[in-house]
Amino acid sequence: MAKSLIVLVEEPGKQALRARASLKNGFLLQVNEALGKGFRSYSYHLQKNDKLVRRWDNAPHWPEMNTFPHHLHLGSEREVRECQEIFIEDALSEIKCIIESVGNS
Repeated sequence: MAKSLIVLVEEPGKQALRARASLKNGFLLQVNEALGKGFRSYSYHLQKNDKLVRRWDNAPHWPEMNTFPHHLHLGSEREVRECQEIFIEDALSEIKCIIESVGNS
């Protein structure tokens, strides 16, 4: 059974969500998203056994990328790819495919 922790922060001009969920097959999902007037920051982090599997985020760390600030970490902090802006529904759809492929292998 999946375990989760959800924290919702509402401040004037800002809403933030932090969630952490243990998923099947040993996966862990961490979601951080903040919205306010004129800004959105996000990080959808999937790991398995303390090893990064994927993380989509828009931290302004890779200005040379065509999709800046949006990017994807694949398997490590240093393995970074261009990625269009995504939303939680997009990340969850891909995460579902990843988890199902592990369960079927």
